[in-house]
Amino acid sequence: VQVPCTVVLVGTEAPNVHISPSSLSPPAHYSDSYIACKLEATSSKIRMRPENYWASLVFISVAFVGRCIGGESTLDPQIAENNINVLPSGLYWKNLSVQTADGAFLLRNCCGSVENGHICGILGPSGAGKSTTLSAFGGTISPSSRLQVNGEIFYYDKAMQTTEALTVQGGRVAWMQQKDNFFDMLTIQETLQLAAFLELPQYAERQRRQRVQSIMESLGLIKLKDRMIGNSAAHNGLSGGEKRRLSLALELVSMPKLFLADEPSSGLDSTMSKKVVGLIHKLVRQRKIPCILSLHQPQSSIFKILDSLILLGPEGYVCYHGKASEAVSYFAGLGFPCPKQTNPAEFLLDLVSVDSEDSFQANEDELRVSQLAASFAESQQCLDSYSTPRLKLNNSTIEAIDLKETANFPTKIKSQPFQPIRRFGRLLLRSWRQNIRNHHVNLFRLFASGGNAYLFTRIFRSIKKGSFTAKSVADRVALLSFGVINMSMMTLMKTLDLFAKEKPVVQREQQRHQYTSLEYLLAKTIAEIPLDTVFAVVFTSTLKSLCGLRIGLKALTGVFSLMTVAGASLGFAIGALSPTGETAMITGVPIMVVMMTVGIINPAGVDESEPQPVVVGALKQLSPIAFAIKALCLGEYQGMEFGNPSNGKKRNGGNIFARGRHLLQDLPKMGALALVQNGDQVLVELGLGRDSYKGAMKHLAVLSLGNLVLSWIGLKMQAS
Repeated sequence: VQVPCTVVLVGTEAPNVHISPSSLSPPAHYSDSYIACKLEATSSKIRMRPENYWASLVFISVAFVGRCIGGESTLDPQIAENNINVLPSGLYWKNLSVQTADGAFLLRNCCGSVENGHICGILGPSGAGKSTTLSAFGGTISPSSRLQVNGEIFYYDKAMQTTEALTVQGGRVAWMQQKDNFFDMLTIQETLQLAAFLELPQYAERQRRQRVQSIMESLGLIKLKDRMIGNSAAHNGLSGGEKRRLSLALELVSMPKLFLADEPSSGLDSTMSKKVVGLIHKLVRQRKIPCILSLHQPQSSIFKILDSLILLGPEGYVCYHGKASEAVSYFAGLGFPCPKQTNPAEFLLDLVSVDSEDSFQANEDELRVSQLAASFAESQQCLDSYSTPRLKLNNSTIEAIDLKETANFPTKIKSQPFQPIRRFGRLLLRSWRQNIRNHHVNLFRLFASGGNAYLFTRIFRSIKKGSFTAKSVADRVALLSFGVINMSMMTLMKTLDLFAKEKPVVQREQQRHQYTSLEYLLAKTIAEIPLDTVFAVVFTSTLKSLCGLRIGLKALTGVFSLMTVAGASLGFAIGALSPTGETAMITGVPIMVVMMTVGIINPAGVDESEPQPVVVGALKQLSPIAFAIKALCLGEYQGMEFGNPSNGKKRNGGNIFARGRHLLQDLPKMGALALVQNGDQVLVELGLGRDSYKGAMKHLAVLSLGNLVLSWIGLKMQAS
């Protein structure tokens, strides 16, 4: 077979080529030098055993001369067939770039590869785009970010001679995030078992348990398996290093083909940082998968662990990609030697950093970075011949996958034969454990519910048992209003706090299509209703037993229970629509204040002759506080008849002036309520004469359902 042949020397060492009359022997040991051969627009990196240096020169000379005179080099058919398939298994990418909506580059035309079992570090100053580059590799840049990703990237399996696109959504990419996020009321074993259940539904329960057991043993977590994860405030929770190991364990459950880690040593001391990175290196070698991780000012011991390196500069420039051990010598060849006794990582970061405080120094730094980027771009031109994404392997053409096409790949949750009921049951169990085990919060809510109810009865003392007087009208309205505000505020803040902690975990799991937003919301709502009802019962029972409210305990508890559901659903909606948990906490309080302002009822009465502003009316329709107070007032005042004070006993004795004085004292002292004679008149003066208890309760239920729908939409938007 005669093929056009161009032979290019790459590298500084002598070419190591084995030449035989009939075939080229497969490589027994890879060397650091290679020859890149371009055969019919097919790129292959050929690495062979060292043999005769002079023979290699003859081979190159013949090929070069033959090409120059327009002839064609003749290769044995067996030679061409046996040595096209020489690319090692790993991750490959070409012309990978990321741009913002206004055209600014976060990554510029990056080409390269990471072999299986190798670990590649991404270094660069803050804001250089390290995390964005990782997201591009993992396919996790969402359309809502308005970032444009271009280029070609694929994973090549040499044994199977296939390429495939790897994405987090497909479960083939492990993504270890910068911050450890868990359901902190679960144990290590419970966390991993649920992850295995969601990631590996095709496995039997026994197989999943065995896998979780082996992962815990390999990461030194077996002795901690029954310990609760805890949070930063918990004294008996996991340490920072233990949480990092748990994060690593979570990512290894799904048997990925690519491991990504965003600053895995963040927040750890130097000793623990080295252990974590070393553990990652050990695991990727054992599993024979490529690994790419971003590092922020790594110590020299961590730098030595890296097999290869990507050095990013400002504005998305790639200043180096190659072996980590050769980076210092590469820049020394460009006139930037590394000072003695200097951490190579710090030296490299200084090369690509720009001093923004000194304008003169900033100009020099920008010029240096642009020169380094240009030098590296020139050095990559000679490598472009083998980095083309089209490979010809054993007469079968395999193309790289364009990043724009990966959005159409089938998602994991659609392709798995999985039972939604069992998945929902596991999510419900997790939410229940997260709520019921939060002893500190639950005890606080328990004492706050009973304590606030007792405090309200001591403040509004005119509400006495068996005594329904006009004087107590204002106090009854105030007591019911403050009770609703108290319970709704506690429920909202609890929900926002818990949702802020859970949201990163839910986003990570939904990014992998492990379950739907609706399943999570239903499980969380059902898990919280019983506990919220308990606190509502404590509040209403204390209130009913210590004061003379007329509304029945069942109706009173029903309103407060539904109010807590409405408050929790409002917290879900705020949390789901907010970009971060911190934003949700900041936004939640002002929203609740607005709901409270438009929801309270003025005990002085309502003048229906003056229509209320449209904005106020619309906000009232959205306020769960307004309809909870309305339902309580309707249940309290409908059919109420005012009687004599002092527990209903008629005052005897005294002259007509004394009895008149007592009668005046028992009347309300405020506005239109001063002349009311029964509860129905009170409702009319409060503007509730045309409303009903059932109607207010239905409106509360509709608000709760509407907030859950908003929560579902918010989670769907952020998951996409």
